[in-house]
Amino acid sequence: MLLFLASVIEQLDLALEQISKGDVHYARFGIMLTDNAVELILHQIAKDKASDLKMYAWQKETYEHQAVLDNALGRNFDAKIRFAKIAGSLSDETAQTITIMHGYRNEVYHVGLKHESLLPALAPFYFDVACGYLSSYRPKGLGWSSNQKLPERSKKYFKEDPFFTVGFDDFSNGCKALRQACNHDPRHTIASLADEMDDVIKQQDVGIRIIAEGVYEGQQTTRDLAVLDTQAWRLAFSKEGKEFAAQRGWSGNLLQFIAWLRSNYPHKFRSDPIASWKAQARRLRAGKNPHAALSTYQSFMASTSDLREAIDESAAAAEREIDALIDRARGK
Repeated sequence: MLLFLASVIEQLDLALEQISKGDVHYARFGIMLTDNAVELILHQIAKDKASDLKMYAWQKETYEHQAVLDNALGRNFDAKIRFAKIAGSLSDETAQTITIMHGYRNEVYHVGLKHESLLPALAPFYFDVACGYLSSYRPKGLGWSSNQKLPERSKKYFKEDPFFTVGFDDFSNGCKALRQACNHDPRHTIASLADEMDDVIKQQDVGIRIIAEGVYEGQQTTRDLAVLDTQAWRLAFSKEGKEFAAQRGWSGNLLQFIAWLRSNYPHKFRSDPIASWKAQARRLRAGKNPHAALSTYQSFMASTSDLREAIDESAAAAEREIDALIDRARGK
């Protein structure tokens, strides 16, 4: 157990070194290391409980969270979070932040999404949250043998004497020391999230304007109708849109189909959302809690994803047609 805790501290120490550089590429490594440390402890919390139940078999027969524990012992991260909320004193707020940041880690590592504008601000926030939570973990015992050696980085946090006696609270104190060294500024995290949200909204504002202005004379429309048409066009080529029409016995050509979907489908956004989005961004910027700010930002990005993609596609198509018109006018 001692070597396990030392390896976690070693990863956190290395994570802080990367995060402290302030560069997006190092921040990416810092988030990966931080997230791995969190997952190791979450898994250990489940293993500790399973060990207890094995030692006291009579408890297992009446343990009401056995199914949740069994899932937590597997590979699913969300299952580990659920069990840590039951047995590991993990608050709902911290659990939500860890879950969101684990998603970012997966996107960065597995999907290749960069999140370059946010990572330098989110990395120290996640590190602060992780160290704060991990410092509450207290092992059941500390195993040690004379032929074992602590990882070099961990020796800064674990006390050794000639008899290899190690303080029981060294892991917790090490996490606290690392958290203090990080010196995370919540205001910076909130401002970075608000800045990114503002940039996203500005891009969508421009996209809606391009769509509403049209390409040819007579194509101009209102911003509200541009938002509806954008959703209807995308829906017309989707399985969902075709099934919606089939269930209602609709038939007609493509342009009629677009108009019908615009009027009859329960679109999520029925008018220009920019003013509402800007208000959300202002509220995010005015907040004081980085957990709430991250949750608001993530909720906004998830709930607007489909519309933003549709606007980007329609605006890009309009710009390509405009460029083609310009080229033809120049005789190209």
